[in-house]
Amino acid sequence: MFRESITFLTRRVVGQQFLLRPDPSSVNAYRYVLGLSTQKLDERVRYLAGMQMSNHQHLVSYDQAAERSRFLSYQNGLLARSMNTLRGRKGSFWDAPTRKDKERLLSAEAVLRAIVYTLCNPVAAGLVDYPHEWPGTVGDWRQILTVPITASRPLHFHDQADPEQGGSPLRVSFHLHKPDCFDFLQPREYEALIRTAVQERCDQLHAARGRRMPMGVAAALALPPTTVPRQRDTRLDRDPYRFMGDPKLVAELTAAWIAWTAAYLAARRRWLRGEREGVEFPPGTDAYHHLENAPVAALSTHSPFVFHT
Repeated sequence: MFRESITFLTRRVVGQQFLLRPDPSSVNAYRYVLGLSTQKLDERVRYLAGMQMSNHQHLVSYDQAAERSRFLSYQNGLLARSMNTLRGRKGSFWDAPTRKDKERLLSAEAVLRAIVYTLCNPVAAGLVDYPHEWPGTVGDWRQILTVPITASRPLHFHDQADPEQGGSPLRVSFHLHKPDCFDFLQPREYEALIRTAVQERCDQLHAARGRRMPMGVAAALALPPTTVPRQRDTRLDRDPYRFMGDPKLVAELTAAWIAWTAAYLAARRRWLRGEREGVEFPPGTDAYHHLENAPVAALSTHSPFVFHT
């Protein structure tokens, strides 16, 4: 496994609604989809940590053969249909993705930081004191490699036929994994590292919170799925309508996208013809970079694709 293949993934629910609220049916459906997704790719994509919050999800995962796009398309699509059925709704489930929703982790320190951030998300949000108290936590931070994550086939969705007749599996089970950048640690040592790091982060969050009590699971689950947070995240790069009413920005992005597409197609044609000298793909061309080690240009800080808050 290459460190470059480890990614911190985030996906937000449309309108920041609490449609992912981790009630028992939602938690089971969420874990079932995670299990199916990794099974579909024969565990070429594996999880290092996961968190189901009420209006977004975090995953730290790695893929062994540049399968991330295929995995996310399957996992997010299946989860959206499952949750829409569970909530009795139609239409878009996920908000528009942004550049911050996929962060490559290029060092052991960055991997550990992303895992701790993911696990401590409900603590940072003031919901609980420790991650294991939040029902949407994927795995147990106290024994992160040991405790399996299991789920049964949800009745509200998926093919209910017998698995031998092509139906969905009656039950899925998977484990979180230790990344290769921590190969120098034994499994027990890695679990101890996670326990220590999470405990330290929780202590910091408790100190910053002072005497305020956490909201608690019961109060969080009592909120309707259509609830939206009082203080919504309105940062520009997460607003799908950020360019409405600004013709200049629309024109700049349109021109940049046309130029990017032309550069990609030209590089691809030359690459497929076997040319390697002087071929450079435009920024963001992940598949050719991972699969064939193709050179990819760096994204300029002056590019219109870079959004600032």
